[in-house]
Amino acid sequence: MTSIDSSDDPRLALYTAMKDRDIRRETGLFLAEGEHLVRRALEAGLTVRSVLVLEQKAGRVEAMLSDAGVDSVEVLTCTRQVLESAVGFPLHQGIIAAVQPPNASAGLEGLDQVVKDRGDNATPTLLVCPEITNVENLGLLARVAAGLGVGAMVLGPRCADPWYRRSVRVSMGAVFKLPIVRFDNLEAGLDRLRALHGYTLVATVTDANATPLREVNMAASKKRAILLGSEGYGLPEDLVARCDEKVRIPMHADTDSLNVAVAAGIVLHHYCLS
Repeated sequence: MTSIDSSDDPRLALYTAMKDRDIRRETGLFLAEGEHLVRRALEAGLTVRSVLVLEQKAGRVEAMLSDAGVDSVEVLTCTRQVLESAVGFPLHQGIIAAVQPPNASAGLEGLDQVVKDRGDNATPTLLVCPEITNVENLGLLARVAAGLGVGAMVLGPRCADPWYRRSVRVSMGAVFKLPIVRFDNLEAGLDRLRALHGYTLVATVTDANATPLREVNMAASKKRAILLGSEGYGLPEDLVARCDEKVRIPMHADTDSLNVAVAAGIVLHHYCLS
């Protein structure tokens, strides 16, 4: 445990007003903000490189580390003025940590391993996000998916990074345990899900000719990959054409669409818990 007296201290370099993309690119780490997330990161067995905390809350960090059986983490203590001057934004809970994400799964081999690891007894539904660009939406999608029992999230090449600070915060730590696979070639991954692993590909759309969610034949397939459209444009036509089924959420009052995380909650509840 080390006391820091100035926001210019070089030991705060990782926390000093760095942008998420710089942290991820230069260090591979992510920032977990708040006591709840730091505790969950430790409970999930993630490697916490260091913790920056208000002096008066240092004892709580020591207790968390002790509970997790961890004794090799650098703990930097400081005043609120130093802390907020260093990170560049208000930290209401007065604690932030630099954490190593779980080993990333990527490409066809990563997909095969995730499907294998889930096993036949796991909920087989997968959530596919070709291009979710809002990091808070992505974090909320991870929380919804984990809470409803989705087996894994599959991300396209233009999807946001789920390890950005705001995404991790909004997920409430769901990204610590939910398997996530990223594809450079999403189309190849979808074809492999269908051909090798027996998944039915389901496009969520607003088209009037799509099957209303309540009328979906749940007995037709046990293994489904649910594709969500982007926040602004929905699913591209080529991905919709690649899918086996199209479903829609019937809506009233001339509402043409819902927030992607809200829509995902409705659709996933139907597929995972019906």
